Amino acid sequence: MQEITLDTLLDRKKEAKKDLSQKLSFSYKRPLLGIFLDKEMSKEEEGKIKNLLEGTAAINMEVIVLADSNVDAFSIPHVIFLPYGRANRKTLLEAADMALILPFNDVEEFMLNGIIPVSEKKDGLTDYNPNFETGNSFTYKENSSWGIFAALVRAMETFKFPFDWRNIVSEGVRSARS
Repeated sequence: MQEITLDTLLDRKKEAKKDLSQKLSFSYKRPLLGIFLDKEMSKEEEGKIKNLLEGTAAINMEVIVLADSNVDAFSIPHVIFLPYGRANRKTLLEAADMALILPFNDVEEFMLNGIIPVSEKKDGLTDYNPNFETGNSFTYKENSSWGIFAALVRAMETFKFPFDWRNIVSEGVRSARS
């Protein structure tokens, strides 16, 4: 199987995001955060994610949550919900710019799809350093709504710089392949 180039991956991602934005009526020009909830969450985890999602309304970001069982806990007006299933998962993997990484998510799968992780520090993740233009993710030290929110704001602000964003995606794909 031949590996696709970074340019091809980014072109496919742009088209997938544009297609999804037309289907779900959101702006494809804003960063798209994917949250993949494929496991039950505790009430504490639900509360943390709900607070975070409420905050995303203030930072001009598109948010899609892929979930079945936790949907009622997150009824927030600007957040789009998709039922969890193979087709929706594939669609979101192809379109999302970044993903909130939860303990049960496969980080490598996201990076191979050109998705930048927003995560707690984990093996294989290097926090983006804008001064050296290095890193493959946006990590947070404090595992709270505010700690995650701060990492999301950094990711969103970096998304505005296409050259920097491309470098982060490139580092993510390269580290996931190695």
